[in-house]
Amino acid sequence: MKTILLIALILLIGSPVVAQETVITESAYHVVPAYGQRYKVMFAVVAVNPFEDKFASVPKVRVTARAQDGSILSTQEFDSGGIPPKGKIAFCKEMYVDEIPARVDIRPLDAHYEPTRFRSSQFLPFELINVVGKPSIGNKVKVTGEIKNPYPGETGVWITFLYRDGQGKLLGGITKYESTVPAGEPTSFEVYVDPSEIPPGTKSTDRGAFSHNNFQTSWDKLLRN
Repeated sequence: MKTILLIALILLIGSPVVAQETVITESAYHVVPAYGQRYKVMFAVVAVNPFEDKFASVPKVRVTARAQDGSILSTQEFDSGGIPPKGKIAFCKEMYVDEIPARVDIRPLDAHYEPTRFRSSQFLPFELINVVGKPSIGNKVKVTGEIKNPYPGETGVWITFLYRDGQGKLLGGITKYESTVPAGEPTSFEVYVDPSEIPPGTKSTDRGAFSHNNFQTSWDKLLRN
């Protein structure tokens, strides 16, 4: 009996400890006026999967806007597409509050790391090409371009633009969802950007495209095609 307990203890100590929280490398937010004297909190998150042999399914964050006295104006849970082994994802979302928050906290929640037989080299990057911005109606800018899907099957994609200052610090961003991006020829897209919602001090914009597949099972199907 003692031998069995000793072996179990050795196995427990020797087992790798898997972090359960989403690993956030960057986050930022900015606030703009919205409808009905309300305000829109627009936030951006960059997250990574530090593991070579695990897939991060439905990585989550909790965003909490607080008033000057510390009381909560709004708190919501948000999730992103899954993060492949050693991969990265960037996503931007928004929520509404009744007054300008004094502080907005972006806290990591569970990322549900699952063992996978696929490795990082098998998760190929999407490519954005021919991206152009032109003035459009309503003082907005219409951004058009094309997405190249490197996989043999169709999938949905998040197109994300990240705003940065002159030193490269993240200030915010926007995300556009394309539900169907077939394999083969590039798929065209368009997204409208409101210049009044671009954070002050923005000097450059990063752009990227990420699969919206939340679960490893969806990736298994895509990679097996």
